[in-house]
Amino acid sequence: MKQIIFVTGNKTKVLHANEVLEKFGYQAVSEKLDLIEPREEEPEKIVIEKAYQAFAKLNKPLIVEDAGIFIKALGGFPKTFVHFAEETIGIKGILKLMEGIEDRSAWFKQSLAYMEPGMETPIIFSYVDGGYSVSKEIFDVEDRAEFDKILIPPGEKATLSMFTKEENAIRDAKNNQGKIHYEQLALWLSNRGVK
Repeated sequence: MKQIIFVTGNKTKVLHANEVLEKFGYQAVSEKLDLIEPREEEPEKIVIEKAYQAFAKLNKPLIVEDAGIFIKALGGFPKTFVHFAEETIGIKGILKLMEGIEDRSAWFKQSLAYMEPGMETPIIFSYVDGGYSVSKEIFDVEDRAEFDKILIPPGEKATLSMFTKEENAIRDAKNNQGKIHYEQLALWLSNRGVK
C-alpha cells in the first residue's frame, strides 16, 4: 500500500482519510508539524499555505487538510474559525445566537492540498458536506469535538457526538462517495500512475 504523509496530529482526520484512501491502495500516515495557520475564511486558501510550509520542511509527498463549519442563519459563521468560536463564545454561545431561528442548516467545506517533489504549486481537492442541522441543545459526550455536540448529520436525529468516530468516518465516506476530497485525490493519483 502506498503511504502518503498526512500533516496532522488529529487521529480522527487520519481515520476519515483512510476510510476512503485504503480502498484505492493508499494509506495516510500522520506526521505532526507546527505550521502557521493562515487567517482565511475559505479552507482552499488555508491548505495552499499549509502545503507550502509542510513541503518546505519535509520535501516528500504529503497532504494537508482544513475545513470549516458554515451555519446559514449566522451568515456562514464560524467558517474556518471553529477553534476561535469554541474558545470565545463556545457552543453555548452558538445555541444562544440560534434561539428562535427555524432554519438551522449547516454544512462543512473541506479542502486538502497534495504536494510532491517536482510540483511548483499544490493541487487542491475540495467538497461540501451538506445537510447538517444545528440542534437546540448540547449532547455532551466526553472526548468529542465541541461542534460534534450540536451538529446533527443528514438523515439522523442525534448529534455527531452520539455516534462513534468510526461510525462518523464510515457515514462520511458513504454519504460523500464520488465527491469526498480523499477520493478525488486517490483517483487523481491513480490516473497519474502513482502506485
